[in-house]
Amino acid sequence: MEKVQIIAEIEIKQQYRDGLIPVLQKLVEGSRSEPGNNRYDFTENIAHPGHFFVIEEWASEKAVEEHNATPHFQNFVSAIEGKAEKLNIIKVKNLF
Repeated sequence: MEKVQIIAEIEIKQQYRDGLIPVLQKLVEGSRSEPGNNRYDFTENIAHPGHFFVIEEWASEKAVEEHNATPHFQNFVSAIEGKAEKLNIIKVKNLF
């Protein structure tokens, strides 16, 4: 099976950033503990608070599907509804 790499870009409306931090922390903790997870880095643009990038690596597409069904991921999806300016999820691959 081929590993799956994802970069997610999330821009939260400024007035919601601080209130969402606990939800984001639970997302990261839960995701990192999943058996199919190899990497889950949740980063923030220093110049633009609330502009996040998630860098993920999963063992397989099945692991991504299982991740998307977890309570911590579903809670995150519900929590950001109407609070995000931007949400881009991009699957990438290493070239070299």
